[in-house]
Amino acid sequence: MADAHQAFEKAFEEYSDELFRHASIRLSDRERALELTQECFTRTWEYMARGGQVLNFRPFLYRTLKHLIIDEYRKHKTHSLEAMVEESDGGSVEMFLPADETNTLAAAVERFEGTEALQKLRELPDLYREVLLMRYVEGLVPKEIAEYLEESENTVSVRIHRGLHKLRALLEETDMQ
Repeated sequence: MADAHQAFEKAFEEYSDELFRHASIRLSDRERALELTQECFTRTWEYMARGGQVLNFRPFLYRTLKHLIIDEYRKHKTHSLEAMVEESDGGSVEMFLPADETNTLAAAVERFEGTEALQKLRELPDLYREVLLMRYVEGLVPKEIAEYLEESENTVSVRIHRGLHKLRALLEETDMQ
């Protein structure tokens, strides 16, 4: 049990921040995202205490968090994801962008382009938006995304490719206007 305890602590240190970001992006409610992240680790620890074995923590934790987020949506069916994003007034997007520590024009332009890309990302169908967020915002590799979504790795790679293609088209459309 000592090895399991150390592995769990290591997983907490490595993945708690990215799981929190994942939940924050999906919920647009920092407090609730924190609660669900904590619940994710609590459930994982309880699973391990009952004798369950976790071979790869990252996908296991993401899958657990996914189910908690789905349960959260079911509790609050009256609000769609898009409505929650609109209610947040874009504030949730900015908190994930790099801080403009130098306050240079280049940094401001980079931040603006990042915000614009995230806004266009919201226009994509859920199928593509989800894999692109997981790949480029959360830094998951296609194999981990596939485990999380319970899809094949090939399917995930195709969605990433098509999603990027659609996002580029949306961004180019904006540039032409």
